[in-house]
Amino acid sequence: MRRVYTQPMSDPDPQRRRAGAALALLSLLWGYNWVAMKAGLADAGPMQFATLRFTLAALCMIPVIMKFGAPLFPRREQWPAVAILGLMLAGNFACTLTALRLGGTGKTAVLVYTMPFWVLVFAWLALHERLDRWQGIAVAIAMCGLVVLVEPWTLSGGLLPSLLALGAGTSWGASVVYVKNLQKKTSVSMLMITLWQMIIGSALLALGWVWFEPQPIRWTAGFGLALGYTAVLATGVAWMLFYYALRRMPAGTVALGTLATPVIGVLAAWLQLGERPAPLEATGMALIGTALAMLAWSPRGDAPPGRI
Repeated sequence: MRRVYTQPMSDPDPQRRRAGAALALLSLLWGYNWVAMKAGLADAGPMQFATLRFTLAALCMIPVIMKFGAPLFPRREQWPAVAILGLMLAGNFACTLTALRLGGTGKTAVLVYTMPFWVLVFAWLALHERLDRWQGIAVAIAMCGLVVLVEPWTLSGGLLPSLLALGAGTSWGASVVYVKNLQKKTSVSMLMITLWQMIIGSALLALGWVWFEPQPIRWTAGFGLALGYTAVLATGVAWMLFYYALRRMPAGTVALGTLATPVIGVLAAWLQLGERPAPLEATGMALIGTALAMLAWSPRGDAPPGRI
């Protein structure tokens, strides 16, 4: 009797699976970061906290870039793109942290995370990306979940923090599509781009610190822990994970993959700050979780592998 040997099935797209794992870890880091940022803002102003965050994150990234052999400085033709991204970063986090200080943690988080839907709009206009039917259903479910979480029909806490948070989400979505378009046009090290985005962004935020926040920082142990988490884990490590996934997946898919972040943020605030989700918030979390599961098992896999 002839014995038939079969080879084990190999993973058809290991790059995409690794990108999915990076998105999962990224969501955990960014989700808890909302609690860490809220704690840090008790001892410092938004501009002060953001400036220190990105300065420390940039310093942490330099040895990483040197270890991976990536270029440390942009080429001459890349400086305009780096400057634009630095400006977007400064505007994004000035709005985000000001909204977080003036408004509630959970509401600010979900309003900033309208970012994925801005990405879909900008990616459709600029990158001509299309969603298949399966992904379209997932997008519709995720949108319903986000609307339920935000509860726009009962918007409270003041108009200014809400507008600032929405502005941060729009700016973030534009920067995601800008980076994706940049990657299509030229070979660029995202480690290097991220480093200089932080350097330029922190310099602009420092100007806001000088002009708008003359009060001194209270250097407490809690502030040090919050700053360390946001600078090293939620900025340096998390942004490398984000660009790693962005290089290997469509921009809209990556953006939707981060929708778990506000859910994790709400859960972390519940456990640590005692902010228990209301029934509608729990419903929104379930809808977003369903959409994320659909995207994770989407039959579409059209992103070519690349390198960070």
